[in-house]
Amino acid sequence: MVNVHNLSPNIPVEGCFVCVDGGNSLGIVQEHKNINGMVSVKVSWGANRQTKWHNLMELRNGFRRGHIVQDIPRSNTRKPLGTGTVLATRQIAGRELVSVQLHNTGESRWLPFERLVRIRDARIKYQRAEAPEADSGERFRLKALAYALDSWNQVTGALDRFDVDPLPHQIDLVHRIMTSEQSNWLIADDVGLGKTIEVGLLLAAMKRRRQARRVLIVSPAGVVRQWQDEMDDKFSETFRIYGLDFNVNQPDHWSGYNKVIVSLDRIKSDLHSSVFAEAGDWDIIVFDEAHHLTKTEHQAATQRYQIAEQLRHQTDAFVFLSGTPHRGKTDQFINILRLLRPDLVSRFVNIFTDPSVVAEVVLRNKKSLATDANGKFIFRGQDTHLVKVSLSDSAKEFSNRLQHYLRNGYAASEAGGSAGRAIGFVMTTYRKLASSSIAAIELALQRRLARLQGIEDAHSAIDVNLAELDDAFQEGTDGRDDLERVADTVSKSVTDVNPFFSGEQAEIDGLLAAAKDVKKSDQKLQRFLDEIVSPLEKEREKMLIFTEYRATQQYIVNALEQFYPDRGVSQINGSMSLDEKRRNIHEFNQRSMFMVSTEAGGEGINLHEQCNILVNYDLPWNPGRLVQRAGRLYRYGQTKRVIVFNLLADDGFDSKALGMMLSRVYTVERDLSYVSPEFREGLETEIIGEVLERMDIASLLTENKEMNISHTEDDINIALDRAEEAKKQQEHLFSHIEGYDPQATAAMHKFGPDDVLVFLEGILPYRGVQIRNRLYGGRVLELELPDEMRGRFSEFPERATVVRITTDRKLARSRENLIQMDFKSPFFSSLIEFAKTPEFKGEYTNIARQESGVLGLYKLRWQTDQGVPREEALLSVFLPHGSQSVVANPAFFGRLLIQTTELGKHTSSLDPDVRRNALALIDNQAHAHLSSRCTALRHPNDVVLLATADLISNKDG
Repeated sequence: MVNVHNLSPNIPVEGCFVCVDGGNSLGIVQEHKNINGMVSVKVSWGANRQTKWHNLMELRNGFRRGHIVQDIPRSNTRKPLGTGTVLATRQIAGRELVSVQLHNTGESRWLPFERLVRIRDARIKYQRAEAPEADSGERFRLKALAYALDSWNQVTGALDRFDVDPLPHQIDLVHRIMTSEQSNWLIADDVGLGKTIEVGLLLAAMKRRRQARRVLIVSPAGVVRQWQDEMDDKFSETFRIYGLDFNVNQPDHWSGYNKVIVSLDRIKSDLHSSVFAEAGDWDIIVFDEAHHLTKTEHQAATQRYQIAEQLRHQTDAFVFLSGTPHRGKTDQFINILRLLRPDLVSRFVNIFTDPSVVAEVVLRNKKSLATDANGKFIFRGQDTHLVKVSLSDSAKEFSNRLQHYLRNGYAASEAGGSAGRAIGFVMTTYRKLASSSIAAIELALQRRLARLQGIEDAHSAIDVNLAELDDAFQEGTDGRDDLERVADTVSKSVTDVNPFFSGEQAEIDGLLAAAKDVKKSDQKLQRFLDEIVSPLEKEREKMLIFTEYRATQQYIVNALEQFYPDRGVSQINGSMSLDEKRRNIHEFNQRSMFMVSTEAGGEGINLHEQCNILVNYDLPWNPGRLVQRAGRLYRYGQTKRVIVFNLLADDGFDSKALGMMLSRVYTVERDLSYVSPEFREGLETEIIGEVLERMDIASLLTENKEMNISHTEDDINIALDRAEEAKKQQEHLFSHIEGYDPQATAAMHKFGPDDVLVFLEGILPYRGVQIRNRLYGGRVLELELPDEMRGRFSEFPERATVVRITTDRKLARSRENLIQMDFKSPFFSSLIEFAKTPEFKGEYTNIARQESGVLGLYKLRWQTDQGVPREEALLSVFLPHGSQSVVANPAFFGRLLIQTTELGKHTSSLDPDVRRNALALIDNQAHAHLSSRCTALRHPNDVVLLATADLISNKDG
């Protein structure tokens, strides 16, 4: 063993606990002096505090297990680690070290005993019933409020810096994730409830726990820039987009990229998926629109699903986002859940008999229950109008000719093989285009005629795989809004210049001639311009117009530019780059009256800021897309009721079938949403959406190649029954999911910017900061900083002596001279930390209250199975006077934090046994609460008593 007497000594700081060799008494260092290189230390001993000078070499470590200590760093730059509990002591290399479990982080450190001081913590002060100082009640309140604000922000991220006011359901969802034992969730909120904001809040909360250093977001290609913008604009988090902002050629290059966004298409290839396999582990991976990760039983998984399977091994926190996770396909839904929770596979097999397992993986909020901070419902519903268009004589002629052509084509497809399948695909495509507009089908027929005549189209070279096309059309996300060109390429790839059937060219000649007559007086376009556009244009109302295909889009754009040349027409389609789409969205929000979009804008893009009117110029065969389209306007932030116009031309079998389908759905909605008026607005839209998302009308139309309308109504009723059954299945599966309930969560105290302001008004005088004035109805504080604070905090101008601060985010955004206070602010964070320190005091007080008893405030912490501290919770515990039953989180605690406190006129019992018994009871409750939430993934780390108070009713004798 090394002889400690031979080592260069460390001089214990004032307040350090020491003992002498062979002695049991503990002493406290008072001061020291150095005379000719000989260090002497003055120590006070025992209860009488008798002092004695000692040679430094006589003194040893006096700290014992359970002591509360704080380090005094020997540095000009390092800050104290904060208070901690002594766990053990040891000698190593002749030095004496103390193991301290830090209260701030839960980590344990071996520290030299000479740099530690004993702290008179809340436990000692309560046991001794120290006489409260005149302002101890206020100090107690501010200390407790500091811990409460910090704790609330850790489990919600709600008090961090962002450019949005989070809604209650968003805060509640993040709170539930951060207080759960696992980090793998499917967030299935309705479209438009702000899942991006929920992710931003979640990342902010995880960041405060040091759990979000490396983040990967995988999203559809069309919204990667939107994700980047929202993370930057709303949450001040800088993400880089792989493939656009940077590329990686070697694995070690990943070290510079910790916040990354990548499109699912970009990561899908083998080359790029291997690149991401070399990226290392991620703290969290987020998959947007996760319903596209499809895997059907007894079939090979799609590339998208395989990518998710690979990435699953690179994170412990897998978060999926989808507003339509089930869609009537239970096997695909289960496979999504398997990606998130492979440990629950055995229970997923029995998901219908044990639907409670879904609640362990899925979080869901509905628009009909979403409220603002004041409890008012925020979604006002939507009005839907079906605008039916009768056919002109020329349109009837064209429709009859087209039906004849299609039947001949389908008859030719019966030959089978790849050629037959391709012909059937082209015929079905022509039906879709005809349902959209006369312009779309005309262009497709022109290209078909050119192919038959041997005229090459330089623009028709599109790489087409029929199997991939089937999957893409089913998913509705591959952006093939130029479907007439795809059909042309398919026909070329299998038939070259041969006709599909005898006399095809002559039929096409007749169709094109008839199409010209239709376009001269297109009743659908005219009704659109006269009955929808014209009245709204006079009111200067912006309009979002959706169509499936680019040919129809250009047809509409040309008409709008012709009749309203000064109103501005913006566009979004699949041929545009991300930057082009962003510019056009900005143009629409700022100047244009019209936005005409193909399905490329149907998912992920938000257009609700200046618009509440949607026109569906065509009805897609996948009715779920109508829900996605409406979601561009009917979403969080929309201040008006959304108005939807569905145009329906009586121009053939398919349009009639789609109109019949919509009429039946609206009838079902009216029957099911017959409830009290306060809920009707939200429910009607919710019911329509849930039924449409599950209507498999596309299969019905595709299979009915005879296009016989007389049998279609029965088929639609069957499809509607299936959709309703799928809806019931989802309701059964989701029956155990507890979404945000304003009434159920009303009792839980939530903290917001107003509470931050209350804290600031209370704590600032303790830091020597004068509140000179209160402006904007008290929402702004004008402060005069003391000399020592000037130039110290980065958010304040360097030489400022007077600054104006606010906790109101909207106000801070609108006034350049206002400085926002939140946990992103170094000044505010320093005030929070100051209130927590022993220097601020407030660990014990007595308070005049209506309630009478003992109040304890605890910090509880859990850790992983490898000892890494992960989760904290604040717990208030109340023992009523004369009772042995302890109350956890009493209802009055939240009110106590925001009201100025007064000392009680009487003192509580000074009997040591009574106080020890009370302390033991509230300690037991804290430990029981810690234990109750321990699982195989969550293990106990620490219980820290932060502050205590005797609540004294002035009526007590």
